[in-house]
Amino acid sequence: MGRHLNNNDKDKIVELYETRFEEYGYNHKTVGWGSDVDQILRFEVLCRGLELQGKSVLDVGCGLGDLVPFLEDKIGKEFTYTGIDIAPKLVQSANDKFGKENIRFICTEMSKLPKNEVYDVVFLSGALNYRVEDNVEYAKTVIEELYHRSREAVAVNFLSSYVDYETEKNFHYSPEDMFSFSKGLTRWVKLYHDYPLWEFTVQLHHFPQK
Repeated sequence: MGRHLNNNDKDKIVELYETRFEEYGYNHKTVGWGSDVDQILRFEVLCRGLELQGKSVLDVGCGLGDLVPFLEDKIGKEFTYTGIDIAPKLVQSANDKFGKENIRFICTEMSKLPKNEVYDVVFLSGALNYRVEDNVEYAKTVIEELYHRSREAVAVNFLSSYVDYETEKNFHYSPEDMFSFSKGLTRWVKLYHDYPLWEFTVQLHHFPQK
């Protein structure tokens, strides 16, 4: 079964993001990022080397849906997108701003999606940063679920343990630990720790890239 969010952690996360949304509205501060520039860099690394045109995309912890305009700018409108998040107000805002025929947002958890619902590429950006009960086991459960939801690739980012300081509300992961676990799921894993943010990105592929 693995570890999933308990109701207490879930309620705290929803309260955190919805309180920020009430304060900041549609803004990078609502989803906890330092700047729009940082967020774009984060998306660039998540998408590095991935073929996304014409693909189906799942965005877990989609927040305000900011990945949508990034993808439209990067590859045009030839893709289908599903964003899920547990914060209702953020999902509503994303639907109001970006929702259309090929773009949908759902207030739910990944484990509650239909079992047969699989996507070409699955993203998760920032949704594992908040400190919860047993972050490492929870992250491993999520990574495995992401991998089984994908046909081609998964891209996930984490706050890194290679930092000068850590805040109490966030959890910083060992890149070595996440890489090792991912290698147990697939032979084809990439780890990027080469960009100027205090984090790293792991991509899991179902087959070697060309």
